[in-house]
Amino acid sequence: MSFQEKSAWIMALALIVTTGMCSWSVYEASVAAGSLVSPSLSMISSYTLMLVVIVVVGQIVISIRSPKQASTPADEREIDIERRSGYTSGWVIGIGVVSALLNYLHWNDGDLLFYMVLGSTALSAIVDYVYRIVLHRSALF
Repeated sequence: MSFQEKSAWIMALALIVTTGMCSWSVYEASVAAGSLVSPSLSMISSYTLMLVVIVVVGQIVISIRSPKQASTPADEREIDIERRSGYTSGWVIGIGVVSALLNYLHWNDGDLLFYMVLGSTALSAIVDYVYRIVLHRSALF
């Protein structure tokens, strides 16, 4: 497994865990309040900090375990994988943001707009790293 694939695994897992935890806390708070809760800077920043810590620790661990791979530049195949996954994730965030804006025009709910854009960003990043893993694992690529 290449260093880039290991890095993609760490990013994908960290994004899935923190996005899931953040979504669950918004859901629980909204159920308790009876309506969608307003975004909170403290909540978003705490999950962002958690994501950064998980990723940094994970990157340090894989760099220590294989220092030669960590300093090796990406080859042509890995560069093409990054390009393809970035293209796909760009479509995901684009569709998500346009959907959020259309939803805002219809419902006029700024809190929902915020959460939809945040969710689109998170989903786009998850798709990016999961697709990288799939392409690394694909024998046809």
